[in-house]
Amino acid sequence: MNLNDLKEKALPFLAKWWFSIVLLFCSWFIIKQFWWALRFNIFFAVNYDHVWGFGLFYFLLDNLNLIMHEAGHSILGIFGWRFLTVLGGTLLQVLIPFLVFVFAWRNRQQFLAQFSLYWLGFSWLETAAYCGDAYLRQMPLIGGLPKSAHDFFNLMNMLNLMDHHKTIAWIMYAIGVSILVLGIFWPLFERKKQERVTLNLEL
Repeated sequence: MNLNDLKEKALPFLAKWWFSIVLLFCSWFIIKQFWWALRFNIFFAVNYDHVWGFGLFYFLLDNLNLIMHEAGHSILGIFGWRFLTVLGGTLLQVLIPFLVFVFAWRNRQQFLAQFSLYWLGFSWLETAAYCGDAYLRQMPLIGGLPKSAHDFFNLMNMLNLMDHHKTIAWIMYAIGVSILVLGIFWPLFERKKQERVTLNLEL
């Protein structure tokens, strides 16, 4: 195989899979980080020492989720139902990337679909870590809020599920990892753009 043949095969592969390769690299750190957070304590998620390059990617996703999370509390708080207000942060945090994915998938925007799917998996993992902290409440809350403001401490108590919060957190973790893997292999499921064929019906 000469160099030209190698280029002809490698370039289409890289064009299709380059982002998946980047995400595969990021996934090792994300999956390990949140596994440690659930296995030991939340500080493995909060204070994880990221390698250069990935740290910026994590910072952007994490803060994007934070914005969505806080917006969810405010938006759903309009209805005046405390349970919905508390749930609203987590709900919007996973709902927004899902809606972006649906939009991108329907409009055949492959890169955006893959990114938003991966973002959705990341959101589930962050939610799993938050849920896993429901009993100890070690996670520092934004604005210096007291431990009593911990979302999952309140949600688990409202639903009488505090004894099962770790199990629920691990289920969320499994969902998140599954979606991350789907995001990595998303190019296999890309919708093909249909070519329009114009028929000349003139006789």
